[in-house]
Amino acid sequence: MTRVVPQYDWRLFRFAVTRASLYVLGAGASLPIITHQIAERIRKAVWDIGSFEAVYEPPSALKKRLLAYDIRFDIDAFFSDSISQNTLDLHTSNALLEALFAREITVPGATLPPQYEIFNYLPASVVFNFNNDNLADGIHPRHLHLRPHGAVDYGLVHSPMVSRAIEYSAVPDSFPLYLEYHRPLPEPNNITARPAYRTLARHFEDVGCVVLIGYSFGEQRAAGSIDDVESFEMLTDLLRWRPKPVLIVGPDPEQLCFRVEAAIRKSSVTMLRCRWNVLAEFMLSDAFGMACEQVHRKSLQLITCEYRRFEGILDDDRDQSDDPDPVGVIVRFRRLRSRKSWPLF
Repeated sequence: MTRVVPQYDWRLFRFAVTRASLYVLGAGASLPIITHQIAERIRKAVWDIGSFEAVYEPPSALKKRLLAYDIRFDIDAFFSDSISQNTLDLHTSNALLEALFAREITVPGATLPPQYEIFNYLPASVVFNFNNDNLADGIHPRHLHLRPHGAVDYGLVHSPMVSRAIEYSAVPDSFPLYLEYHRPLPEPNNITARPAYRTLARHFEDVGCVVLIGYSFGEQRAAGSIDDVESFEMLTDLLRWRPKPVLIVGPDPEQLCFRVEAAIRKSSVTMLRCRWNVLAEFMLSDAFGMACEQVHRKSLQLITCEYRRFEGILDDDRDQSDDPDPVGVIVRFRRLRSRKSWPLF
């Protein structure tokens, strides 16, 4: 008989945020600041530059992943009597693509956004951050912040020198060598030998819960595979060695929940069907704390109702705001000030 997994496991979430836990962060943790529409933004940037390579070079692995061939571009070009986007992609240099991609996944001068600010209110934990961006750079140093896939040197990629090279489509072929981070591609077999993974193994026994936030191990749904096979195997090996409750946080957590559960062969994986940026604001505004205080009189369903109400208010505020930056939206709740813990329920 198939096990029914609760979609809003608030009890485990509260357990996790009140003690040392392991937070595994993926691209969903940086949404909506770092968007999923990176390929479209890169194509627009190249078009705005207005310069393409006369002779195209063999595409790099990153270029094949980001600017994949799409027959619809050829069909559109045929009927509009224009140049296919596939052709323009072929004449976009690998080095220019690398520079534009690195700029798209970083924010110069970024302040700590809510989805990372919330960690400043949590007990000392392990933050295993797979993102290459710089949004989490300001989280409190009491946390052990590990970057298994490395980070982009945002100072370099947003420097005037690189900006001018992009403007004139003159990024040198050697430029990617200066960016030492793992691209969104299948992991090499030896990646778990890196220091971040060894450090995680040493501290794994000290955490009480594992929370996966916006991370699906580089899932490629069309192919039915994952890019981060080595990371997945290491984490599930650790969970078999030292079992911990696992909580999957995301808007569509089911598939990952069942994947992890099947790998560790234990029914200790549950879900929280929430967008992390909204959930972080929900906690920072203290709406989460106020809902927790009422659980003993009502039920855990109250927290779900309050979260959904809060999500609707937040989305309405962003739709009506003139500020395109979602971080700048003011939420109509009092901000978390002195609360250091959340009520029991």
